[in-house]
Amino acid sequence: MKEKLLLMIPTTYMNESGVAVMEFVNYYKIDLKDLLIVVDDFNIPLLTFRLRLSGSDGGHNGLKSIIYHLQTEDFARLRVGIGENGEKKDKDFVLGKMSSEEHRKVVDRGVSNLYTILENGFERSMSIINKKEK
Repeated sequence: MKEKLLLMIPTTYMNESGVAVMEFVNYYKIDLKDLLIVVDDFNIPLLTFRLRLSGSDGGHNGLKSIIYHLQTEDFARLRVGIGENGEKKDKDFVLGKMSSEEHRKVVDRGVSNLYTILENGFERSMSIINKKEK
């Protein structure tokens, strides 16, 4: 695999992340069909990942900002479940810390999913990632 991979973590507040993503996309001249946004989602159970090629913000303030600044919903996003059985949680839960074991599992599964995407592309990876169980 000889593809160039760029990773970026915005240093802005989440609801301002669209500014950073827009500047990143413009600076590196990234085609939105090659863009993947990874976000946490407390409406999805822990260790569950959902890959979509486009869609709404789903109530996620970071995605809302990105959609606003890119002026499109047409970019891939990988939602990382951080919830407990998909139950909606409050701000304190979202801003709280995971146990080190949970964190390790989320990172390991996330890295595995990113390799899946790099090896198979977005379309094929959706069926692989979205059907994985805990």
